[in-house]
Amino acid sequence: MNEEITEIMEGSTKLLVPKGSMTERVPPKEPAFFNPRASLSRDLSIIACSAFWKSFEFPKIFFDGLSGLGARGLRVANEVKGTEKVIINDVNADALEIASESAKINNLENFEISEDETCRFLSSHSKKNSRASIVDIDPFGSPSRYIDCAIRATMHGGMLALTATDLQVLHGLFNKAAKRRYYGTPIKTEFSNEIAIRLIIGCVSFVAGRLDISFQPLFVDHDMHYYRTYLRILNTPDQEENIGYIMFCRKCKDRYSDTSRKTKCRKCNHETEIAGPLWIGKLFEKEFVAKMKDVKKDLLVHKRCDKILDRSEVEAELPATYYTLDEIASKMNSAPLKLSNAISRLESNGYKASMTSLNPSGFRTDCEIDEIIRIFQS
Repeated sequence: MNEEITEIMEGSTKLLVPKGSMTERVPPKEPAFFNPRASLSRDLSIIACSAFWKSFEFPKIFFDGLSGLGARGLRVANEVKGTEKVIINDVNADALEIASESAKINNLENFEISEDETCRFLSSHSKKNSRASIVDIDPFGSPSRYIDCAIRATMHGGMLALTATDLQVLHGLFNKAAKRRYYGTPIKTEFSNEIAIRLIIGCVSFVAGRLDISFQPLFVDHDMHYYRTYLRILNTPDQEENIGYIMFCRKCKDRYSDTSRKTKCRKCNHETEIAGPLWIGKLFEKEFVAKMKDVKKDLLVHKRCDKILDRSEVEAELPATYYTLDEIASKMNSAPLKLSNAISRLESNGYKASMTSLNPSGFRTDCEIDEIIRIFQS
């Protein structure tokens, strides 16, 4: 196996990975899968863990239930200050052997491995005093089958991080599968990625609800091939109604969220398309994103993280769903405005507006579609 393995540096951590994963267009699954293009996701994970643990008073223990080569867990153990213990788990013995060698070359003493089925591993740590303060689930496809046991393995006040890569299901190509996995259905829109994220969090809400558990979304991120959410887990029932629907009118482009379904457009009375049930509450906790920006200064991460965090902070308090410059321009039969100009026009007319981290040409606002068009045309 040694001939197939090479050493790379990601962040400030040395990783042993299959050579093919660095040269082939589709990373091979043998002897173990490693995706170098997911480095941005791991960078943001390191920032999120550092921010979460900065003033955390309980044991700083990290579980990775589907670790593969252990890249995320290795980086947490090596780069996040104060990490007491990292346990990575996988069923691939070859992957764990490589991870163990990576731990040795980084001189890690806070790093352990487990070879087990994911839910069996998490269930073995579901009792009080054996849980982790951060649990990470990063599967191929949907995380839905692991949510129950992942919540049980997360201590009160801890953080659960979930990744989904079943983009076709979350984007509305297979609605039966979406309903089965996430308890809701998406629609195909310019903001499909936000609907996808809200379906994932909505699924967590349904599972957590029957366990009398609540949570607070702290941060979400999205790149070409994944959606990722970070949630603070609380051992108290949810007192707020954050599950509902997103209504979208294909004709006039109006969109909004509500706790009940509305089949007719509130603007033009056209038939609406409805996504959900899904999460309609906040996606970001502004204070947490600010803390992420603060700790990032001491970490070796990609520059793209700066723009993502800046936009996440300013959009944190704004309503669900965003608009894109192109869809507004198409509606107006004109060239799109510059993003900065669009936001300044909305703000000068008394509305809140910001860029969004989910789309480079997207903006959030509390202004509705007919008024947006009026302002842009003026």
